[in-house]
Amino acid sequence: MKKQIFFLLFLALAAYGQMQERIAVINTMDDFDSISVADLTYLTDRLRETAVNVLPAERFGVMTTESIVAFLGSMENTVRVCKESSCLAELGRQVSADYVAQGRIGRFNDNLTIKVELYSVKSGNLMGSFTGNEKSVFGLLALIDDKAADLFKRMLAEPRPIVVEKPETAKMEPKPEVMVVEKKPNKTLFWVAVGLDVLGAGLLVAGYLKDNEMLDAYNTYNIDEQDQSHYNSAWDETDRVRTQRNLFYILGSVFLASGIGVHIWF
Repeated sequence: MKKQIFFLLFLALAAYGQMQERIAVINTMDDFDSISVADLTYLTDRLRETAVNVLPAERFGVMTTESIVAFLGSMENTVRVCKESSCLAELGRQVSADYVAQGRIGRFNDNLTIKVELYSVKSGNLMGSFTGNEKSVFGLLALIDDKAADLFKRMLAEPRPIVVEKPETAKMEPKPEVMVVEKKPNKTLFWVAVGLDVLGAGLLVAGYLKDNEMLDAYNTYNIDEQDQSHYNSAWDETDRVRTQRNLFYILGSVFLASGIGVHIWF
């Protein structure tokens, strides 16, 4: 029963995670070793911070460096893959992201240059980019502060696809109208679903506690088997606690399943 409870809780968390689209801000690369690793890391952190500030948390999740490294195996492998990758969208698929962004540092005459690109992983299309050149790293940082927010805002205009017709039917009879609509987050339904999840999980935990209480009552019933004065009352107590336990399990499962259903469908 413990495994069932943990499994249901895992499903609830998974349903919440499905509501978010993930963006991976990959480590900034330097093609000519023009600046230090620490400066590259700071520029990456500023890009990631801008994404967090611009994108609504209920729809988008910004991946951390640790989560990106976890997908690629190690920090050393992450640096190698980021350097060698010729397709940023493919790199986004490797880390299970929906969007991927990266900055690259170069040189133009005596100036430092930066190019930041944002890709949709699903389509592989370039959604936007900005470039610039500055005398110093501080100039590059100011350029990021000036232009990165507008770049990430392009993601807000991306619709969430909803299939309204079977694929084979769509191929046979192409229609001019748009086949996808934007699904706007509904905060009320979200909190209703969370409330159902919490209530369901609480009832399951209460059922588990009642299961332990039932075992104690049953042990008391066995001990009092020779004492007729306590025998019947011990059995009644065991039966009462078992009924409560089953009720908690049933209600908890119904509420938790309802919460998961609201997460998935709305």
